[in-house]
Amino acid sequence: MIKLWDDLYNMTDSYTDRWLSSARAFLEQCSDGNKDSTPLAPANGFVDSTDAKFQNVSVLVTSGSLIPSLVKCLLFRLDDLITYGNVYSSWEVGKLQCFSWIKERFSSPNVRFCVIGDGWEECEAAQTMRWPFVKIDLRPGSSHRFPGLTLRTVGHYFSIVYGIPDAESDDE
Repeated sequence: MIKLWDDLYNMTDSYTDRWLSSARAFLEQCSDGNKDSTPLAPANGFVDSTDAKFQNVSVLVTSGSLIPSLVKCLLFRLDDLITYGNVYSSWEVGKLQCFSWIKERFSSPNVRFCVIGDGWEECEAAQTMRWPFVKIDLRPGSSHRFPGLTLRTVGHYFSIVYGIPDAESDDE
């Protein structure tokens, strides 16, 4: 059964021009700084800022219904990078409402948010929330191609929106 699961992942990754493995690699880069720090915003929503320089929390907001989206996280091997408590469905409430819940849940003076997506709804919601929006596109040859997105690029968006250079991105 595991071999079938692996084969399905590999075929899907190949079909999407390595989009899945690129997304996973990017999320792993984002979470690398978390290994030596105390979680600031775990899945239970309680914030503890002791002994941590920074903490990256990956949250998925999908327009699909919740259960199939959780299954996709398993299939796409994201379950160890995005916890089930950090998956939101905007199916009935819209992206803006989900972003508002996320801000309420994780907000503190030093928290910064960033939206990475491919749709108009998350772009508009990010603008309303005054969060950076990084557009991605699955089409080959697009100028907004996801494979190739780096922490440095995201750091530039943070600098523009928050007016503070992103220290983590200067290493690249």
